Amino acid sequence: MSNEDPYLEFVIQESLKIGKRFYIDSGEGREFDDPTTGWNIEDLSGWLIEPSEEERFLRAYKAKAVDDEDEFDDNYIFAIWSLENGDLKISFVKY
Repeated sequence: MSNEDPYLEFVIQESLKIGKRFYIDSGEGREFDDPTTGWNIEDLSGWLIEPSEEERFLRAYKAKAVDDEDEFDDNYIFAIWSLENGDLKISFVKY
């Protein structure tokens, strides 16, 4: 999947490494213009979905009913960025 936003695509690829798929809800601030990539990065919020739940989640997401689906509340996370030795890292955190 290719997004117009390379930073969002990076976050999605990082989620796939842990066997789930990140779907963005919104940006959460703490913006930083990364001089290495040229990306404007920030913390994000959204859902981290298991492959087995993806089709059902997407139906709700596309119908804009995902907020009404309490069953996805536990999947709502924050994608928090950090720089470690100059490398961009993403941590998926449940608050």
